[in-house]
Amino acid sequence: MTIKELIAQNEDYIIEMRREFHMHPELSYQEERTSRRICEELEKMNIQYEVVGRRNVIGIINKNKAGKKIAIRADIDALPVCEEVDLPFKSQTPGVMHACGHDGHTAMLLGIAKSLNELKDELNGSVYLCFQVAEEVGGGAAEECVEYLQAHGGVDQAIGTHLMGQMPVGLIGIPDGAMMAGNTGFKIKVHGVGGHGSRPDLAVDPIRPACDILLKVQAIPVNRHDPFSTVVVSPCMINAGTKNNIIPNDAEIEGNLRFFKAGEDIEVIDLMRKIAENVAAAYGCTAEVERVIMAPLPVVNDKEAAAAGRALAAEQGLTVLPQGDPATGSDDYAAFVHAFKGFYCVVGAKSDLPGTSGNHHNANFAIDEASLKVGATFMGEYAYNFLTK
Repeated sequence: MTIKELIAQNEDYIIEMRREFHMHPELSYQEERTSRRICEELEKMNIQYEVVGRRNVIGIINKNKAGKKIAIRADIDALPVCEEVDLPFKSQTPGVMHACGHDGHTAMLLGIAKSLNELKDELNGSVYLCFQVAEEVGGGAAEECVEYLQAHGGVDQAIGTHLMGQMPVGLIGIPDGAMMAGNTGFKIKVHGVGGHGSRPDLAVDPIRPACDILLKVQAIPVNRHDPFSTVVVSPCMINAGTKNNIIPNDAEIEGNLRFFKAGEDIEVIDLMRKIAENVAAAYGCTAEVERVIMAPLPVVNDKEAAAAGRALAAEQGLTVLPQGDPATGSDDYAAFVHAFKGFYCVVGAKSDLPGTSGNHHNANFAIDEASLKVGATFMGEYAYNFLTK
């Protein structure tokens, strides 16, 4: 049987696994059951695996076989969302839901594993099946997988996909170059001296400098950054005070940066630090700025690999989206294509079920399960071709 025929044969298995994972979602860095079930399924397939870092699972087909190596990544974590779609396989975990399609990603990779493993004697090399935790919060899980791969000699290519709830089934996007932004958080703390609201002269108010700092750091892309290189600065939280007649000791700002060149976040954080420290000093306060690691690399596709992916997608009869602007959303899969050649792609998964939404991270999010076969077939055949041609 061909890889396409095997994945078609395993479609029911993929759907069954997706529904199981959907019923039992787990938050980032809490994927105990999910990781255990992945291990159990790989054991049934007689596929070797290792648990890496904080419950990442990496399966290996043809470990140590001479030839090329390819890694396929799927994220496996869920979100703190209370599901409102009344499905037979609705989340059984209160307040937690697979509202971004990661249940589908996990199931597709298991289906790919099952199919490729049946053809392992035809493969001139190895497949690394990377089931990664905690994509939703970042914090180094992707890097744990990449470091494992590098410690085992690296891979020749890495590929990954994301189901898109607003794209119709049959569409696929595999752009050249920058595809998604890097994402780094920031925290700014302004320290003053608390006091009574009736005597601000006896206190050092941290709120006014915090507001001044917020406006100035948000203006960095306009006033201080290269206008030909997109950076988004979004202060999203400001907290200070507990009562309307108490001047607080401290004020805090939190937000995030989006950027398309590796290292740009460090440059912006350095500017923030200079602004915060000097503005705070002008008000008699002090300030500190913290860089919060989330998904600190942009997703940048290798042009040659992306072109090969588009060619295969066209052969499979999929509609390939034209090259467009990169998305300002982020994914820590970027660590894979920063370390190795490869690509990330988006696969249409729009659901027509009444009452559902294609908006990711939404309580009514749902996918069309026909997309699972599409995504698994594309990724599986790409990996098969890479190791046989």
